[in-house]
Amino acid sequence: MKALKIKNSNMTRSRWIFAGIFGGITLVIYLIFCVYPLLDSIYMSFFNWNGYYAIKPDWIGFENYKGVLTDEIFWRAVKNDFIITLIKEVVIIFLVVLFAVTLTRFKLNKAESAFYKFVFYIPNILSVIIIGTIWRFIFLSGETGLMNAFFGLFKDGFDVDWITEYPIPIIGFVASWCGVGLFMLTMIASINQVSEELYEAAKVDGAGEMKQLWYITMPAVWLQVTFIVVSILYQSLGGNFAIVNIFAPTGGIRGNSMVMGLYVYLYGQSNYATVPGPVSFSYAAAVIMLIITASVSLFVKYLMGKVEERL
Repeated sequence: MKALKIKNSNMTRSRWIFAGIFGGITLVIYLIFCVYPLLDSIYMSFFNWNGYYAIKPDWIGFENYKGVLTDEIFWRAVKNDFIITLIKEVVIIFLVVLFAVTLTRFKLNKAESAFYKFVFYIPNILSVIIIGTIWRFIFLSGETGLMNAFFGLFKDGFDVDWITEYPIPIIGFVASWCGVGLFMLTMIASINQVSEELYEAAKVDGAGEMKQLWYITMPAVWLQVTFIVVSILYQSLGGNFAIVNIFAPTGGIRGNSMVMGLYVYLYGQSNYATVPGPVSFSYAAAVIMLIITASVSLFVKYLMGKVEERL
């Protein structure tokens, strides 16, 4: 009995050591590099501060938030973010399902399947700068732009400044193009877990490929679809800045290309912002962006859960 107690005591001590190494250290790192900067940003958003610690910040309460919420450019940025995100949701989900079903249900051999997976995944491993540079060349105005050169084959003098006139659709398309690969692999792994017997039984009952997709595949992988939808949502609302900064680093003409992340970045610079405390102002914009992103993501996740209950 005594030996059993000693053994249990050693096991408990080992578990605490294991939790301390893999849980405690991770928690401390997370608190230092994630939670503390977030709380500090929220705190400093209530001050008038230009980013220099030599100058004492002045407490101004909710003035920065009032300034952000009454700024027309900010709401234009919110609108642009949601349009880009909607484009990405539709295009990525469609292509992910199309490619994943094709690579799993059409009985390709291993070499063909591996080749297509590699090709579709390439955009995910390219840097944003490379992707932006390539597509900027395609959509350049004048005869040097590949898109204009193509349409110029059918119409002489064809010249459209695509990036200036249609910035949001172009950015949405490019962002969708480089976001398919990873989600496609996730969907393929999920479809491969569906029992082949279900498809065989559906075939015996006369169900075609579309009915199998709608009544077997989609309900079985809906959890992964929810993951993809929510991931695209919060990654886009918080990360559209990266791709937009390549095409329109100043937010375009009268903010027609502005997104929330770029707004935070630009208004944090004293040479761009027109507010007295640009850094604290950008903190307030970042906090509002966080609230919008978190609220919309949770709401969409709730809706996706309701849809899953009906499937």
